[in-house]
Amino acid sequence: MRFYIAGGVGDQGRNCFYVQGERHAFLVDAGTSTDGMDRVPDLTLEQIRSADYLFVTHSHRDHTGAIHFLEENGFTGQVLMSNQTYRQIHHKPLNTMILDSTAPELELSTDFRVIWGRTGHCAGAVWFLIEIEGKKLFFSGDYREGDPFYRCDEVRGMKADLAVVDAAYSREDRGSEMREEVMKTVEEMVKDNHPLLLPVPHYGRGLSIAVLIHQRLGDAHPVYMSPKLYDEWLNLAHRKYFARDAVLDMPYSVFKAWDEEHVEEGGIYLLTDAQLAKSYSRHLADENPDMGILLTGSVHGYGRAGEYLSEGRAKFTLWPNHLTRREMQDFKESNYFSIVVPFHNPKEEADADTFIF
Repeated sequence: MRFYIAGGVGDQGRNCFYVQGERHAFLVDAGTSTDGMDRVPDLTLEQIRSADYLFVTHSHRDHTGAIHFLEENGFTGQVLMSNQTYRQIHHKPLNTMILDSTAPELELSTDFRVIWGRTGHCAGAVWFLIEIEGKKLFFSGDYREGDPFYRCDEVRGMKADLAVVDAAYSREDRGSEMREEVMKTVEEMVKDNHPLLLPVPHYGRGLSIAVLIHQRLGDAHPVYMSPKLYDEWLNLAHRKYFARDAVLDMPYSVFKAWDEEHVEEGGIYLLTDAQLAKSYSRHLADENPDMGILLTGSVHGYGRAGEYLSEGRAKFTLWPNHLTRREMQDFKESNYFSIVVPFHNPKEEADADTFIF
């Protein structure tokens, strides 16, 4: 069995892994880089065309941005993903198999079996345990336990010959401590009743942050959402499989729709432009100098988010969408992995680009 890293390890995005056995070959994720250059995975035409399957962990473009590139270069295999991932991605693969929540175990052939579960990262995000030709490979995807909004099927006692594990954060605290740090920053920034802007992605941490703010602050500081995020909130029932029970019990009225223009004192505004790359986002920030800006995710090489941060216009407190170094160590100790490949962190390198086992 040959495992090849095509991107995502010691890299900025571009998550992609290729596995070649004697009878089968497959890919896990096909993302583009998040450095503003949209680099594609390092795959040969032979590898692309030999893959029978592409397993997609979730919709974010650092995991899906290169699917079209694969198809343009001869990939004709089946693409497996959840229904929510399929709904969220822009490019719909030609040959898609939707994962069925009532069937978390799939037998693709007599020597090719797949088990999958929810990762807690966003609606539709999953991990995979792939058993092929007598070997087991685990792919965590973007993994997060304890999220206020999203469910996670926690991985414990799992055995695998090789595991690709989320290692995004080079820090020693845990998710609960990071969420508390975000909430303290929010409370500090709204204490004088100034409005607060939270740039977030369309899919992912926005709903998680909104739920925790409501749980902590109640109605004292109303939470407003951009139309796309508010639509995600209103359509909660369509993806209830990925949402926690406590969230499903919340009335829709706890959050408000926002026109992305008008701002009131004490309001908290979630804007679906995580990097502040759009002109209307910059106009909104510049026209409301008393409005605080809190960045809660990675700042990439495009948009104005990085400039606002360096100028002191914005603050940064990281929301835990991934595993910290300490949590990754906990994760390894809770399972039985012969080889562990850390990914999603440009500072974490693997021992090699290719593993043969």
